[in-house]
Amino acid sequence: MIREIAVRVLEFGYVCDHCLGRQFSRLGKENNAEKGKVIRRFLCMEDTAEKTGADPANFRDKHPKCAVCEDVFERLPEIAEKIAKKTAGMEFETFLLGIRMSDSLVMNEEALWERIDVRYSEPIKSEISRELAGMIAEKTGRRQDAKRPDVIITFDLQKNETEVFSNPIFIYGEYKKFVRGLPQTSSPHYRESVQDIIAKPFMKFSSAASNVFHALGREDKEARCLVWRPFILELKQPVRRKIDLKRMEKAINRGKRVKVRGLKFCKKKDVSELKARRPYKVYRLVVDFERKVENIEDAKKLAGTIKQRTPARVLGTKEDKTKYKKVKSIKWKKINNKRYRFEITAESGLYLRELISGDNGRTKPSISGLLKNRAVIKEFDLVGLEE
Repeated sequence: MIREIAVRVLEFGYVCDHCLGRQFSRLGKENNAEKGKVIRRFLCMEDTAEKTGADPANFRDKHPKCAVCEDVFERLPEIAEKIAKKTAGMEFETFLLGIRMSDSLVMNEEALWERIDVRYSEPIKSEISRELAGMIAEKTGRRQDAKRPDVIITFDLQKNETEVFSNPIFIYGEYKKFVRGLPQTSSPHYRESVQDIIAKPFMKFSSAASNVFHALGREDKEARCLVWRPFILELKQPVRRKIDLKRMEKAINRGKRVKVRGLKFCKKKDVSELKARRPYKVYRLVVDFERKVENIEDAKKLAGTIKQRTPARVLGTKEDKTKYKKVKSIKWKKINNKRYRFEITAESGLYLRELISGDNGRTKPSISGLLKNRAVIKEFDLVGLEE
């Protein structure tokens, strides 16, 4: 069976040792090139070279390239060298190599496989990937890791081009915000944000292309965050990966507007786990009323389920739909006849401004509705998180 397959392979045209041996990849422990040499030598010893074209010297004179791989295996050292140079300025310990096949190699292999029994064969793509990955590892001193690669290297055989993608770095931490007028995430409408302040030293050190800020819940730009709010900073396409988190923490905390603590590396799955958390939030609000408040005890009725339609102020960007959120508790302290300080514990996702104003009936119940007295938030802070 082996001899029959080998003869049919060599009748296909000049076939290099890699492509001959690869048709028997599942047999023996030698690599494919070694298998090819042994099989070719065996056929020559049987004096079948003239009939099968098994003699590599005579047969290759007529066919300069391997009929299957087009001599791609001879080019692999050069390709590995180019990849090593392209990644020379990057910090990484592990990589994953991907190969995009050329049309001609795919067609060559399919044409060969139509002629032979492929029970022992290995796809050419697998061998190219394995051989090239080994050369890259040797030249760079890094290792291939399919599960957690720092970078993904893709070589396109059709275009003869290399792409290098640096996997993102994820850093978990917690922050406080001590000022008003500072949005949580970057926006072209604002000069700076919590995201910008935290990401700045990371971006400078890592030379990342961009960053994404994943926080536990959204935050109004006018609200202070006086409780430690969890976040994950995602650095995209970083060049440097060996980040001193203590140094980053000190750099961020030199400022007075935002402080961080507990920085540590985490994984991509931690982002979805962070987003899935739905803690109750404790807010402290200063509310002004249109008239003197005489029935403040009616505010107790706010505790319970709140029906909210999408606020009128965001209807241009969000779909008009109804959601139900809970207010767990409400406390208050009188500042003067028209001003009160409230402490409200509510479910995540509740529109707090509309809980006070009523949004012309789009939120029910509301402080304005219960007290029959137009009310607006003057200032508010997040002061607690209850899981």
